[in-house]
Amino acid sequence: MHSGTMMAMVRKVFGLSACLLLAFFLFLAFSPVAVGADMLEIPGTGACQVLLRAIAQAFAAKYPGQQVLIPASVGTAGGIRAVRQDQALLARVAQSRQGDQTSEGLKYLIFAQDMIIFAVGAKVTVKNLTSAQLIDVYAGKITDWRELGGDPGPIRVLARQPGDSSLKIIQEHQPAFRNITFPPSAKVTHTDFNMLEMLQKYKYSIGWLTFSALKGARTPVYPLALDGIAPTPENARSHKYKLLGPYALVYKEGRLNNLARLFLDFIFSKECQQLMEQYGVIPAEKE
Repeated sequence: MHSGTMMAMVRKVFGLSACLLLAFFLFLAFSPVAVGADMLEIPGTGACQVLLRAIAQAFAAKYPGQQVLIPASVGTAGGIRAVRQDQALLARVAQSRQGDQTSEGLKYLIFAQDMIIFAVGAKVTVKNLTSAQLIDVYAGKITDWRELGGDPGPIRVLARQPGDSSLKIIQEHQPAFRNITFPPSAKVTHTDFNMLEMLQKYKYSIGWLTFSALKGARTPVYPLALDGIAPTPENARSHKYKLLGPYALVYKEGRLNNLARLFLDFIFSKECQQLMEQYGVIPAEKE
């Protein structure tokens, strides 16, 4: 019997009060919300957002009713602030351990390393840049891909804001990036998600992001080799490719609940590490 027909019959026979009571029980029976479902939200950096959403999906498949949410990026600093202020149990970060985190009693658990890569839009035919060429592109000295041996096309420079965790790693290995002034035409993006969107939108563009973020691309985006070294997991493991950054989870040990501890165990499981390898990242051993 249709629920609307049932409601009409109850109201006619038993009155409005019984009708309202029945409506309440029907809501509980057919509501799409899983009553009592556990949920864990992990705010923080956008660098590992694509990767952690895939991990969260695999976790939910293994533990039905246990939900892990990976919201849009609030940055590493925003994630750590949420844990400090007890607004989150776990935060996702893409930077090395900071001294003030340890002094505040925050735990820092590395779970993977990812490559920072330079990538280009679909119409760029250049596949390799030297360090010197890369600097000249970002300094605005080289403005067309034909100057680099590719098909003609204006170079659209995409950059990130000062303090970006990936930029810090680039500056560590490419010192000339520390004092570079991007051209006025450069477009600054604030997350890997935004960078990937711009790389797909501007077919002659160049930008940097994490290797695992490429899995979120809907149209072609191509990683560049640097000084003849391609950004592959094999080259990352052998340290031939040097632009590597850590992914970690930050938390307060005493605040972790059962769901958070279960997720920490899962992220170091063989199943999850195999998944991470599919995204091109290097899983870490649990400390």
